[in-house]
Amino acid sequence: MLKKANRTVMNMGLAALLVPAALTFSTTSASANDGGAAPAPVQEKVTPSLPQQQATTTTNQKVIVNVSALNIRQGASFSSPVVGTATQGQEFAILKEANGLVEIAPNKWISKSSSYVTIASGKPSASQVKGVSTSTPSTSTASTSAAQETSTPAPAPTTSTASGSTVNVARSLVGSPYQWAGNTPSGFDCSGFIAYVFNHSGHSISRTSVANYWNMATKISSPQPGDLVFFQNTYTSGPSHMGIYIGNGQMIHAGSHGVAVADLDVSYYQDHFLGYGRF
Repeated sequence: MLKKANRTVMNMGLAALLVPAALTFSTTSASANDGGAAPAPVQEKVTPSLPQQQATTTTNQKVIVNVSALNIRQGASFSSPVVGTATQGQEFAILKEANGLVEIAPNKWISKSSSYVTIASGKPSASQVKGVSTSTPSTSTASTSAAQETSTPAPAPTTSTASGSTVNVARSLVGSPYQWAGNTPSGFDCSGFIAYVFNHSGHSISRTSVANYWNMATKISSPQPGDLVFFQNTYTSGPSHMGIYIGNGQMIHAGSHGVAVADLDVSYYQDHFLGYGRF
């Protein structure tokens, strides 16, 4: 009788020991029923993010052109080809910024210098946004540097027309980079800029030094838009720098940072001012 009771106790103990194993097996079986693989990480179940939107909505900034004509370049470099001209008052959404320029449409860049544009919050007007898709202007609405280089020279204009044309050509080159001895829109120095502008506005002058231009020019005391402004003792002694007077105490010149509008009342220009001249 005692032996039978002992066997019963032993059987109950053995069954108790086997219960965890049965539970463990049951848990493993549940995993196997799910396909035998661990659940996918949570991050893999997140809906893929949408493509990044253009900066027009993320930055909410626009650029407003403040000069009568501003080069539109193909890439984010002042040495990139000019592909059009933005005109005064135009507004464009800013897509990207790089190297001192802003992208206003795919592969269409303009200078972001405060001398030429204003950066503001908000979006451009609907009419301006529509124009971005065709921001390379036709020659009927805005002249480009490329068109001026390939067009047939017009007959020599009168003095008043010549001065206006000279200023317009000069303005169209704003943003062109500086290049020592350069005389094309891909790069100008100050005298090369003068030669290019005047030869593309109905004049015929040779490329020469600032000192020679000073000797060639008729000296005047009351400049008009299209006249010349001379400076001395800048990087070398004597007449050494020059620009084109555009009125309101301003000039356009090819300085060390490229073709730009400058105020003549800046102390540096006052200190080095030589005089005004006219071709």
